[in-house]
Parts: sequence; C-alpha cells; structure tokens
Amino acid sequence: MSVYVIAEFPFSEKGAQEFMDWTKSDDGYAVTKAWAGFELIQTLLAEDNKTIYLYEKWASKEEHQGYLNMRVEGGLMDFLGPRLEGEFKFHYFDDVD
Repeated sequence: MSVYVIAEFPFSEKGAQEFMDWTKSDDGYAVTKAWAGFELIQTLLAEDNKTIYLYEKWASKEEHQGYLNMRVEGGLMDFLGPRLEGEFKFHYFDDVD
C-alpha cells in the first residue's frame, strides 16, 4: 500500500524561488523520480510566496526515508539550510479509501 507524504519547507521568498529552480535541475526531481518506490511529487507554493509544500506518493514509508537519507548524506542540507527560515517537517498519511 502506498504512503502519502506532505513536506513543509519554510523558506525565505528568495529561497523558495531557488528551491523551485533546483527542482528542475539534473540534481533535483530527476534524481527523486529515479529512486525506487517513487510514485508522485507535486510542488505547492503557499500564498506567502515563501512556504513550499511537497505532496508526494511513495510505495512505502521506508523507501521515502531511504531516499531522504540519501539526500541528506549527499549534502542537500548544505543547499537547504541557508534558504530556510525555520525547520522543515514531514507528515505521513495512509490512504483510507
């Protein structure tokens, strides 16, 4: 059964734009989409033009967490850190339909 993930990133306005640009790069969603268990990702920008939500679907929570570990070990926090205005959060959901 798939798992849904909503990630919340409180960026600065400039940081949000830089993140959206990064998602289109060779290191962005191209890597995400090639990861085992990936099913869907959608980027949502809040009305404040700063907060980004990622709506994701993965085959399992474990595969998503394996992906996150790869990103952290690969230095993603070096990119995100200076652009964030607070801590990012991940929430996991099961489909009940």
